[in-house]
Amino acid sequence: MDLASGMIIFAHKFRLHLYLRHAVLVAILLLAVPLTDNSSWSGLALAQEDKKQEETTQVSGISEKVYRKFAEAQELMEADDYQGAVKILDAVKGRKKLSATEAIQLYRIYGVLYFNQERYKEAIKAFETLLEQEDVSERERNDTLFTLAQLHFQIEDWKGAIKILNNLIAVIENPPSEPFIMLGSAHYQIDQFKELIAPVERAIEIARQRDKEVKERWWLLLRAGYYELNNIPKVTEILEILVVNWPKKEYWTMLSGMYGELDREQHQLGAYESAYDQGLLIKSAEIVTLAQLLMQAEAGYKGARIIEKGFADGIVEANESNYRLLSQAWQMAAEFEKAIEPLKKAAKNSDDGELDVRLANSYLNLSRYEDCIAASRSGLKKGGLKRTAIAQELLGICLFETDKFEDAKKAFKLAAKDKKIKKRTRNWIKFIESEQTRIAHINDAIKQARLARDQAKN
Repeated sequence: MDLASGMIIFAHKFRLHLYLRHAVLVAILLLAVPLTDNSSWSGLALAQEDKKQEETTQVSGISEKVYRKFAEAQELMEADDYQGAVKILDAVKGRKKLSATEAIQLYRIYGVLYFNQERYKEAIKAFETLLEQEDVSERERNDTLFTLAQLHFQIEDWKGAIKILNNLIAVIENPPSEPFIMLGSAHYQIDQFKELIAPVERAIEIARQRDKEVKERWWLLLRAGYYELNNIPKVTEILEILVVNWPKKEYWTMLSGMYGELDREQHQLGAYESAYDQGLLIKSAEIVTLAQLLMQAEAGYKGARIIEKGFADGIVEANESNYRLLSQAWQMAAEFEKAIEPLKKAAKNSDDGELDVRLANSYLNLSRYEDCIAASRSGLKKGGLKRTAIAQELLGICLFETDKFEDAKKAFKLAAKDKKIKKRTRNWIKFIESEQTRIAHINDAIKQARLARDQAKN
């Protein structure tokens, strides 16, 4: 069950429970209390109005004897003596002549009695029998139909609730929002997502027209319907309303996701940043996601600072993946020295040598050749490399830069086994050999010059 629909169903059941727990006195006094203020349809009464009615002691259409029986049944119900209450009501029902008013109130009390015992189907039957009585007023009929709709919700008879609500809405002049919301929620329960849209949107329209509150859970129900229909633009519109009125993390993050679905990258980043700025992102994955979005927007420096703060605050998990991401962010920001430390930590936590090789490449870019040699050899020792030849090539380059020519040639010969870089590494070997020859000639020339100088002195 979707959260929004579940919230609405709970609200209806709780409202029904409150009402029917206090409705016996109202039934006895023949008073109906409207669900909404200043509405042309009374709807299901709430118990909060009952106190206003308690002062009434005589009701037209009910004899004093029957009135006393109803009051006695009420007392027994309040004492949870339901069996005793049923006996009294059955005795009243067995009377030869009951007025229409008495019969109406009798079946209303039966309905409440069964409800309190969680005998919902019998409660439904009682209220249906009430509607069969003569002289049921329009207001009382509508109240009872709405009660029946909620009882069908109670037993999760969604189709039955839909039928009643459609009939009710068709005959009510200027209905309030509530039955439309119930109708939409019932459609949702049986996967009729397309059918739920119109009644929920109508409920929202009515509330706005009457300057009433449009409740959060209504928007959630509408969002759920559009989401199931894969109408991403509409889901996005609703989320934009939700973040303005109820700026919760789940709405900001979902809105960011919807912007991503619509290829609105700047809005996607903006929504996620808004959640961060409000202190709503408190999980490692959330901070990492924001950093990734910033890097996609080529804001590597800001992404790096956010991850660093996450590490410092103890939010971002200190693992290989997150250290690697921080290093990448610093590299994107052209802060190559700052990229080294997190990459070292990532490599240390890695079981294979890939990150060591990447670290070696970073050292090469910074002309830190000895560190490059150490990182390359560490990567080769760990193994698990996608292309071992690349690590050998890096090692060869850094060995060459530190004048370790023979070791460099060995590394390049191993790298030359990879056909993709064979030509390049052989050129390195040729270059090293030519360099060795050149140096040898220079050294030989220096040696000859020194010899000649020494001979001249002698």
